[in-house]
Amino acid sequence: MRFEKYLGLGLLTAMGYSATASSGAIESAIENGKVEGNLRAYYNHRDFETKTNESAFSLGGALRAETGYIGSFKVGMGYYTAQDVGTNDSDLSKVNKRLGSDLEVLGEAYLNASIADTSLTLGRQKLSTPFANSGDAFIIPFSFEGGSIKNNSIKNLTIEISQINTIKNRNSSEFLDVGKFSTGRYGVNQESTSGTTIIGATYAVDGLKFQAWAYEYAELFSTFYVQGNYSFAAKSGLKPFVAAQVVKQSDTGDKLLGKVDSSLWGLQGGAAFGKSKLTLAYTTVAEEAGTFKNGAFLTPYSYSTSPIFTNNMLSTVENTDAGEAIKLTLNHSFSKAKLKVSYADFDFDTAADREAINVDVTYSLDDMVKGLTARWRIESVISDISSVEQINNRFQLQMKF
Repeated sequence: MRFEKYLGLGLLTAMGYSATASSGAIESAIENGKVEGNLRAYYNHRDFETKTNESAFSLGGALRAETGYIGSFKVGMGYYTAQDVGTNDSDLSKVNKRLGSDLEVLGEAYLNASIADTSLTLGRQKLSTPFANSGDAFIIPFSFEGGSIKNNSIKNLTIEISQINTIKNRNSSEFLDVGKFSTGRYGVNQESTSGTTIIGATYAVDGLKFQAWAYEYAELFSTFYVQGNYSFAAKSGLKPFVAAQVVKQSDTGDKLLGKVDSSLWGLQGGAAFGKSKLTLAYTTVAEEAGTFKNGAFLTPYSYSTSPIFTNNMLSTVENTDAGEAIKLTLNHSFSKAKLKVSYADFDFDTAADREAINVDVTYSLDDMVKGLTARWRIESVISDISSVEQINNRFQLQMKF
């Protein structure tokens, strides 16, 4: 398996190095290591207009351990579990399967080597790139198998390169070939591929941040994404900001999805004032007749977790259709709570149009138990097509340690 090949090669290198390391260096690596994790209780209920309602309640969490460096090397592991604790409905049609049920998985098992300004990670790992990330919205996050390199040799510039070959979904303990995962998600014949290659660069200085990313989903399509953000220097209590993003996609290799041709661009602007922030965003995806999903913007590893400006908890332009969206968001911070309220309107070319109203509240209970937070999210989806309408409630109690 690719995982064993990547990790085995790395471990052989590390073992060769550690064999020459002093016992004091090994003891220091253990002493300078860290253990962290979280415990979560998560309830999700989906109230549909025409379909059978779904709900689920799960307990779970994560335990991660990482050594300090032995010379240039360190290792890390992450164990994840989600248990339905017997509270799900016996009628499977009423069970929300997005939380996962009775799952246990070694989601991270990696070797990291750091030399000068460059870091190399091999094995099972979480990623934090725009269109391949942990998507940690439920009990268990996404994980990937492969290798990744990060370099910070140039001031204010970070360069990242990743090659991923398998992916573990948030409600699964199985690592699946990324080609099979992607083709299966899009409803075509499942095919293995040589993996996904990711190259990205991020430059940040003062109020400016610019990033450019290229994704090559072998035999499927390629994605090129650029985004720029700028925050103006505050001359008063008002702190304005603007941002723009552009994405271009085209088919590649064996074209397992057929013809892919997608163009997306978006604008965002707003202002922070005191403990509040108001944001207005717009996204458009060009119609391309005769292409896969009418020219829709495709993100096989994302479920509303990419950085597209108009994304919501459920409603998104991702993997849907050509069209446009507008979103207005208000954020406010209280002494122990954070509130986000948003309204979004989606106008698609062929898919059902919809409106989405979101409320997201996070409350700190740190004064009761250190690291304890409660989070409630709700999205109401309104549409002329009754089968699209739903109210989705998510409640999470989490303790980090």
